[in-house]
Amino acid sequence: MVTMVTLKDVGELAGVTATTASAALRGKDYVKPETTQRVRDAARKLGYKINLSGRSLRSGRSDTITFLTSGLEGDYFSHLAMCVAEEVHKRDSHMLIELSRYLTDDNDLSYTFSDGIIAINAPRAVDILKRHPAVMLENYDTSLPVDTVNAPSDAGSRAAIEHLIARGCTRIGIVGDNHDPNNPNIIPGSRDIRMRAAKETILAAGLPFDERRDFIKSSWSIDGGIEAGRGLAKKGKCKYDGLYCLNDGIALGILRGLADDGVSVPGDVRVIGFDGLSQGAYSVPMLTTVATDFKGMADTALTLLMRRIENPDDEFFPQTVNVGYKLIERESTAA
Repeated sequence: MVTMVTLKDVGELAGVTATTASAALRGKDYVKPETTQRVRDAARKLGYKINLSGRSLRSGRSDTITFLTSGLEGDYFSHLAMCVAEEVHKRDSHMLIELSRYLTDDNDLSYTFSDGIIAINAPRAVDILKRHPAVMLENYDTSLPVDTVNAPSDAGSRAAIEHLIARGCTRIGIVGDNHDPNNPNIIPGSRDIRMRAAKETILAAGLPFDERRDFIKSSWSIDGGIEAGRGLAKKGKCKYDGLYCLNDGIALGILRGLADDGVSVPGDVRVIGFDGLSQGAYSVPMLTTVATDFKGMADTALTLLMRRIENPDDEFFPQTVNVGYKLIERESTAA
């Protein structure tokens, strides 16, 4: 007969109480590091496994966070999900990934297992988020009473334009506008903030900018950037000497689209992106980008979420936090 190893067994081998052993295995900072290590060594030696169901019944919590997103296609969402997973792991918890595209009105049951939700690009889940401890990433609907952590869209866009100007660009285009101007129901998002901040910075520098011409349409993808780049390149020439792309995917496509028609980057036109995704370090030329603090987004989101989870009876005012950025200069805007 197999005997189940208990916390009491782990504690006895480590020379501590079962309560201390539990705290050590959950990563509580009031347990001395040497004690934590001794407890973990004992747990490994005995083959102890944490019983999530039992823990949940005793504490009323599962130590599980749900990451809710419309999908994981593209490096932006997958990279952000990994950063959240790392922060969840640091807190000795677990992460589930749910795709909001599959939500229906009657499948809210799965969220009763999780202590809280971190959501991005999940408009169908608004009612769910109101019923559970939740934090939204990249949310610009100020009517929602939910804590929010956003990318540095305004400050980062201004820095991108200032960088192009410092490199001598005097005719700057902004790539990534694919909104339908005839749809008044679209809630402004990071795209709108980046477009507005970039335009204002160009005009503040005394440079020309015409919204009808200099907001260049492109889907937010590499393929969209390729199509836009080919459209901008005419017989080996481009009327702009600087292009600010609203995300790195567009920028990587722009590099390819311009190259296909003989436009040199940075010789003929300088290109900068936004997000700081890893592919930019391997493109030809390597992409200059405004890098978002993804780890900061994940850490801040978990901090705000745990505040609500650990204090369910307290009333907190919704918080909105914009994380920092770093401009990484590479070959695509070289002097």
